[in-house]
Amino acid sequence: MKKIRYIMLGAALLMAGACSDQLDINPTGNRITEEDIQRLVKEDPDLVLEPMLNTMVAAINTYTFANSVDTRNWPVMNILLSLKGNDMVLANRNGTWLVNDYELRAYREESTARVAVYWGTLYKYVYYANEILGLIPPDVDLNTADGSNEKIMRYKAAALTMRAFSYTYLMWLYQDDYLHGGAEKPGVLLHLDNNDPFKDRAPASAVWAQVIADATEAVRLFEAAGSYKTEDRTDIDGSVASVVLARAALTMGDWSTAIAAADKVIAAYPMLMNEAQYTTSGMTVLDNEAIFGYEVDVNSSRGTSSFPGWMNPWGEGGYGGSQGSWVAIDQRLYDQIPETDYRKANFVSEDYIEFTYPSSGATIHYPKYASTKFAAGIISGQTTAYYQNEIYMRASEMLLVKAEAEARAGNDEAAQRTLFQLVSQRDPAYTQSTNTGEALFAEIRLHRRIELWGEGGFEFYDNKRWNLPVDRTGSANHVYKEVTLTPQRDYTLQLPLESELLLNPNITQQNP
Repeated sequence: MKKIRYIMLGAALLMAGACSDQLDINPTGNRITEEDIQRLVKEDPDLVLEPMLNTMVAAINTYTFANSVDTRNWPVMNILLSLKGNDMVLANRNGTWLVNDYELRAYREESTARVAVYWGTLYKYVYYANEILGLIPPDVDLNTADGSNEKIMRYKAAALTMRAFSYTYLMWLYQDDYLHGGAEKPGVLLHLDNNDPFKDRAPASAVWAQVIADATEAVRLFEAAGSYKTEDRTDIDGSVASVVLARAALTMGDWSTAIAAADKVIAAYPMLMNEAQYTTSGMTVLDNEAIFGYEVDVNSSRGTSSFPGWMNPWGEGGYGGSQGSWVAIDQRLYDQIPETDYRKANFVSEDYIEFTYPSSGATIHYPKYASTKFAAGIISGQTTAYYQNEIYMRASEMLLVKAEAEARAGNDEAAQRTLFQLVSQRDPAYTQSTNTGEALFAEIRLHRRIELWGEGGFEFYDNKRWNLPVDRTGSANHVYKEVTLTPQRDYTLQLPLESELLLNPNITQQNP
C-alpha cells in the first residue's frame, strides 16, 4: 500500500457520500455527482478509492477523545481492557493514569467515557467502510478477475474486512458472548450503508451472520484479485480478512470455519518469530509472523500516548517508561511459564533491574515481574518511547485459534499437534501434549494467555468468551485485588447515553 496521500480528496469524497448527492468542487459552481465519482472509480479506482482506504486504515492508528485533548488509537484502547483482567498488573502509578481502568471503575455504565469511546471509534470504522462500498459501481462484475477489475476487488475486500472487524469488536463489547446466551439477545445497530443513522439494534445472530458474510466475501475477493498476501504488512489483505473470519467463527462456535480460516493464514505465514525477535525487539518486527501492523516514521509517530508510549519501559518520555506507569505480569501466570520457555524472558526475573535513560540520565528500578515484552531501545535515532512499529495481528494467534477450535470440536490429536507447532518454537523442552478434553482446552488457554499477554485486549475478550471470572485475590503482586468480574454482565458494556441513546429514538432496549 502506498503511503497516505490524496487525503484531502479522500475527505471530500467522503463528504460527497455522507452529506449530499452533489458536491461543490470550486467557486465557479462546477459540481460532481455520485455518478461522476462512480465513473471515475471505473476509470481510475486508485484516484478515488485509495485515499479513502488510506483514511480508513489511518483511523485505526489515531483517535481523539471527546475532550479533543488526548490522542489515542485502537491498540491503546485495548490496553484499557487488558488492565481489567487477571494477567496484567498496573505495577506503578503516576498520578491517576489508567487507575480507574485497572480498578474497574466507571468502565461499562452508559454515561461513562470509555463506553462512548469504543462505540464511536468502531462506528467510525464502519462509516468509512460503507463510504467505500457505496462508491463501487454496482454494474462492475466482481465474480471473477478479468484483468481490469482486480483493483476494485481489492478495495471492496478491504472495506468488507474493516466492517467485519468493527462489528466483531462491537459485538464482543456490547453484548454477552454468543455461546453464553448472547446469540438470542439484541446485537448492535447494523449499518450496511450510511443512509439511516437511526436504527434499532439488530438481533445478535444477524450481526454475526453479517460479519461472517463480509469476511468470507473479502477473502474470496482478495484471492480472486491475487492479493491474499501482500508484501507490505500495513496492507489490509486476504490474510487480514482470514484473521477476522477465524475470530468471528471461533466466537460463534463454528469450529470448522475457524480451523479453515486459520489454516490459510498459517500456510501464508509459516515462519514464527525467533527468540531474539520475541524477547529483544519490543515486538516491533513487521516480518516473519506479523500479518498486519503499523510502520512508524518521523511523520507518523503518535506520541507518548501511543501503545509503545504506555508499554515500552525503555521509552524516554513515555508514560510507561520514564514517566513511571509501567505494567507487569501477574505472578500466578509468570510462575506457570517454564524456565525453558523464552517467553519468560519478557518479564523481570530478578528482584529488580536498573535502566538509565540516555538523555535525562535518570535511573529507574523495574521490579520483579515488570514487563519488557514491548521494550525497544533507540529506533531511527530516537530514544523516545513512541518511535516503534506495532503488530496488530500475528500468525501465533491463528495457531492458538486453530488448536482451540480443534479441541472444542473433539479432535484432541489435531489440537495437540497444532499446539506443539507453536509452543515447541518457544520452549525447546516442550513435548507434545497428551492431555485430552477439558485438560487440553485448559492447556491451550494457558498458552494463549502467555503468548498474547498485553496484546489486543485479548484477555478481556477471552475471559468473556470462556465465561471465566476475574479474581486477583490469590496474586502476590497485584496492587489492587478488591475486584471481581463475573460473566457475562460485567464484561458487557451498556450502549452510550449521550452519543447514542439520547439521539436515537429507535433503540428499544439497553443492556442491563
